[in-house]
Amino acid sequence: MGETWRRRALYLAAAWNVVGGVGALIDPVGHFAQLYHGALSLGDPLQAFFFRATWVNVIAWGVGYGLAARHPAARGPVLLAGGAGKLGYFGLCLSLYLGGAGTAMLLATGVIDVAFAAFFAHVLWARRSEAAAQDR
Repeated sequence: MGETWRRRALYLAAAWNVVGGVGALIDPVGHFAQLYHGALSLGDPLQAFFFRATWVNVIAWGVGYGLAARHPAARGPVLLAGGAGKLGYFGLCLSLYLGGAGTAMLLATGVIDVAFAAFFAHVLWARRSEAAAQDR
Protein backbone atom coordinates (compact mmCIF):
# COMPACT_ATOMS: atom_id res chain seq x y z
CA MET A 1 0.00 0.00 0.00
CA GLY A 2 1.56 3.27 -1.10
CA GLU A 3 1.53 6.64 0.54
CA THR A 4 -1.37 7.85 -1.60
CA TRP A 5 -3.62 5.06 -0.32
CA ARG A 6 -2.52 5.57 3.27
CA ARG A 7 -3.30 9.26 3.03
CA ARG A 8 -6.72 8.64 1.47
CA ALA A 9 -7.63 6.05 4.10
CA LEU A 10 -6.59 8.44 6.86
CA TYR A 11 -8.77 11.13 5.33
CA LEU A 12 -11.59 8.56 5.29
CA ALA A 13 -11.00 7.86 9.00
CA ALA A 14 -11.07 11.61 9.62
CA ALA A 15 -14.35 11.96 7.74
CA TRP A 16 -15.83 8.96 9.61
CA ASN A 17 -15.18 10.67 12.94
CA VAL A 18 -16.12 14.20 11.92
CA VAL A 19 -19.33 13.25 10.10
CA GLY A 20 -20.39 10.91 12.91
CA GLY A 21 -19.66 13.50 15.58
CA VAL A 22 -21.36 16.37 13.77
CA GLY A 23 -24.38 14.16 13.01
CA ALA A 24 -24.68 13.19 16.67
CA LEU A 25 -24.49 16.82 17.78
CA ILE A 26 -27.03 18.01 15.19
CA ASP A 27 -29.60 15.28 15.93
CA PRO A 28 -28.76 13.74 19.31
CA VAL A 29 -32.15 12.10 19.83
CA GLY A 30 -32.16 10.47 16.39
CA HIS A 31 -28.54 9.42 16.73
CA PHE A 32 -29.16 7.89 20.16
CA ALA A 33 -32.25 6.04 18.90
CA GLN A 34 -30.23 4.44 16.07
CA LEU A 35 -27.51 3.12 18.35
CA TYR A 36 -29.08 2.37 21.72
CA HIS A 37 -32.19 0.90 23.30
CA GLY A 38 -33.44 3.44 25.79
CA ALA A 39 -33.63 7.21 25.80
CA LEU A 40 -31.21 10.07 26.15
CA SER A 41 -32.30 12.77 28.54
CA LEU A 42 -30.79 16.00 27.24
CA GLY A 43 -32.77 17.80 29.94
CA ASP A 44 -30.37 16.28 32.46
CA PRO A 45 -27.31 18.58 32.37
CA LEU A 46 -24.93 15.73 33.22
CA GLN A 47 -26.20 13.45 30.43
CA ALA A 48 -26.20 16.35 27.97
CA PHE A 49 -22.64 17.27 28.93
CA PHE A 50 -21.25 13.75 28.56
CA PHE A 51 -23.07 13.14 25.29
CA ARG A 52 -21.82 16.40 23.78
CA ALA A 53 -18.30 16.09 25.22
CA THR A 54 -17.98 12.59 23.80
CA TRP A 55 -18.88 13.70 20.30
CA VAL A 56 -16.72 16.82 20.45
CA ASN A 57 -13.86 14.47 21.37
CA VAL A 58 -14.70 12.19 18.42
CA ILE A 59 -14.59 15.21 16.09
CA ALA A 60 -11.22 16.27 17.55
CA TRP A 61 -9.80 12.80 16.88
CA GLY A 62 -11.08 13.10 13.33
CA VAL A 63 -9.15 16.34 12.94
CA GLY A 64 -6.12 14.48 14.29
CA TYR A 65 -6.49 11.75 11.65
CA GLY A 66 -6.73 14.44 8.98
CA LEU A 67 -3.54 16.02 10.27
CA ALA A 68 -1.86 12.60 10.32
CA ALA A 69 -2.86 12.17 6.68
CA ARG A 70 -1.30 15.51 5.79
CA HIS A 71 1.84 15.18 7.95
CA PRO A 72 3.26 11.63 7.74
CA ALA A 73 6.07 12.34 10.21
CA ALA A 74 3.50 13.02 12.96
CA ARG A 75 1.45 9.87 12.44
CA GLY A 76 2.95 7.57 15.04
CA PRO A 77 1.47 8.90 18.29
CA VAL A 78 -1.87 9.82 16.73
CA LEU A 79 -2.41 6.41 15.15
CA LEU A 80 -1.16 4.50 18.18
CA ALA A 81 -3.50 6.32 20.57
CA GLY A 82 -6.34 6.45 18.03
CA GLY A 83 -6.08 2.72 17.31
CA ALA A 84 -6.14 1.90 21.02
CA GLY A 85 -9.19 4.11 21.43
CA LYS A 86 -10.98 2.47 18.51
CA LEU A 87 -10.32 -1.00 19.96
CA GLY A 88 -11.64 0.19 23.33
CA TYR A 89 -14.71 1.62 21.64
CA PHE A 90 -15.36 -1.71 19.95
CA GLY A 91 -15.14 -3.49 23.30
CA LEU A 92 -17.69 -1.12 24.78
CA CYS A 93 -19.99 -1.49 21.75
CA LEU A 94 -19.79 -5.26 21.98
CA SER A 95 -20.56 -5.17 25.69
CA LEU A 96 -23.60 -2.94 25.20
CA TYR A 97 -24.84 -5.03 22.28
CA LEU A 98 -24.47 -8.32 24.15
CA GLY A 99 -26.12 -6.77 27.21
CA GLY A 100 -29.12 -5.69 25.16
CA ALA A 101 -28.56 -1.93 25.47
CA GLY A 102 -26.96 -1.45 22.04
CA THR A 103 -28.40 -1.99 18.58
CA ALA A 104 -26.88 -3.85 15.65
CA MET A 105 -25.97 -0.43 14.22
CA LEU A 106 -23.85 0.28 17.31
CA LEU A 107 -22.08 -3.05 16.86
CA ALA A 108 -21.49 -2.23 13.18
CA THR A 109 -19.86 1.09 14.09
CA GLY A 110 -17.59 -0.78 16.47
CA VAL A 111 -16.61 -3.25 13.76
CA ILE A 112 -15.78 -0.37 11.40
CA ASP A 113 -13.60 1.13 14.11
CA VAL A 114 -11.76 -2.22 14.45
CA ALA A 115 -11.06 -2.05 10.71
CA PHE A 116 -9.65 1.46 11.15
CA ALA A 117 -7.54 0.27 14.11
CA ALA A 118 -6.15 -2.55 11.95
CA PHE A 119 -5.38 -0.06 9.20
CA PHE A 120 -3.62 2.22 11.70
CA ALA A 121 -1.53 -0.76 12.86
CA HIS A 122 -0.66 -1.53 9.24
CA VAL A 123 0.47 2.06 8.65
CA LEU A 124 2.59 2.02 11.80
CA TRP A 125 4.12 -1.36 10.92
CA ALA A 126 4.84 -0.29 7.34
CA ARG A 127 6.47 2.89 8.58
CA ARG A 128 8.64 0.90 10.97
CA SER A 129 9.60 -1.57 8.23
CA GLU A 130 10.43 1.25 5.81
CA ALA A 131 12.59 2.97 8.41
CA ALA A 132 14.43 -0.29 9.14
CA ALA A 133 15.03 -0.82 5.41
CA GLN A 134 16.52 2.68 5.12
CA ASP A 135 18.89 1.97 8.01
CA ARG A 136 20.40 -0.99 6.19
